[in-house]
Amino acid sequence: MPVEPLPTGEYRVIQQRQPDPHQPGAPVHPSGGPAGVLAYTEPDRAAAHGGVVAAAAAAEAREAGNWSIGDFRLATMLIGTIVGGGIALTNGSKDERLIFVIVAALLGAASGEAFGFGLSRWAEVRRMHRIVKRRVWFSLLTVIAVAAGLVAATPLLLPEVAGGNGQAVIEAHNLTARGIAISALAIIGGLPSAATLAAVKQVAADPLPGTPGQQLDALLRLRRMCARMLSQLGILVLLVMGVNAAARTVGIDLDPGVVIFSGVVASFVVGTMYAPTAATLRRRGQIFVERHFALDHVPVAELVDAAENKGKLEKLLSLDQTTFGELKAGLVVLSPVVAGAVALMIQNLK
Repeated sequence: MPVEPLPTGEYRVIQQRQPDPHQPGAPVHPSGGPAGVLAYTEPDRAAAHGGVVAAAAAAEAREAGNWSIGDFRLATMLIGTIVGGGIALTNGSKDERLIFVIVAALLGAASGEAFGFGLSRWAEVRRMHRIVKRRVWFSLLTVIAVAAGLVAATPLLLPEVAGGNGQAVIEAHNLTARGIAISALAIIGGLPSAATLAAVKQVAADPLPGTPGQQLDALLRLRRMCARMLSQLGILVLLVMGVNAAARTVGIDLDPGVVIFSGVVASFVVGTMYAPTAATLRRRGQIFVERHFALDHVPVAELVDAAENKGKLEKLLSLDQTTFGELKAGLVVLSPVVAGAVALMIQNLK
């Protein structure tokens, strides 16, 4: 029978046959399939002969030489804060620029945190599925091209930014340079999330391996992952609008439409990242529900309960949502931005 060593040097007989963390044994592996590889916890490690205390000391020694996720996130946030604040400080006017510097620094911090968060989610998806990197690069280049094209088209779509007369052209050009730098900072922060969303689209495009339970667990995890990334990107959209609003108090007086236009551009770029993945993930979830929760052969007496359970599952997988609905829920500023853009168009038509 198995025994357990006591601190006094004696041994105690273990009555129940169950894994004993005080004895050496084989490590416990996570469950197979996509549900196991997407787990946020590491597999349990067997303790050495020295007991749990020695195993904990060995784990601390291993972690002491490596950076934790929190340390990496903190480093990226600090770098982003410094870059964002430095860009704002390039403004020559020292009057009323405090708010502009603060909001730009917050945008840099959010961009750095989003960068680290996206890299962590990228590592999770790579453990789940073999990712074709050229498809990811194609998605990234598409996002960059869309963002760069919209930023470059700003003077054409908003002539007030380019300067309508000769005296305002130089000042507008300087402000546009800072705006380009801040926009690039926000785009860089969102690139890992864009790559992860492209990878999730690849995972959802192929049939998921494993049992129905493992497939459902993987779908739910992917859905939560995408929702969290959309929330991160929504913060960037909000701060991009905040930076442009704060910039109106620095330098030349900009048209209020600049703030709305920046929100439209940022929201459109996020939609370019998110929409293909959301559609593919909903399609994979719909196939799963139709395959494993069909109502064709359910007895009439159990039909209502089966339909209710199916509806609950569809809600969990967000099959009752549209892409615009998900974007509106994740981007808190999307509805005000759309309303402001419509109001601005109506005002310009008068």
